Amino acid sequence: MKKLVLITLLFVAIGASAQTATDSIPEWVNKPPVSSRMFYGVGVGKSRMMDVAEKKAILDANLKLAEQVEPAKVKKIKKTTKSADGRTIEETIQREVISTILSDVRVIKRASFQNDEEYTVYVLVEMKKK
Repeated sequence: MKKLVLITLLFVAIGASAQTATDSIPEWVNKPPVSSRMFYGVGVGKSRMMDVAEKKAILDANLKLAEQVEPAKVKKIKKTTKSADGRTIEETIQREVISTILSDVRVIKRASFQNDEEYTVYVLVEMKKK
């Protein structure tokens, strides 16, 4: 009986490690669909909490959609400060700004994986081209 329990536990351990090894990035993450009628965006999110990882993934995917709808505008901001010894220090900060409205965005595929205490979520979203 002890051998049976030991063998069963061994198979469970092997099965669990095999499942972790086969957990891989879905094909649609690296090759999202292409369409003349739809925009597609793939996002990834990581967190110790599943819902936070999913929200990050959706936000990332929406950013990818927005970049397709309207290219980012580069905004340079110059900041001048004085150091303690009286020297003037000038910095230039560059920001990319995307200002667009996304509508009717749908999550069409979702995949999630857990590695130790961290969740990784991948989402594929779509939006109709207007």
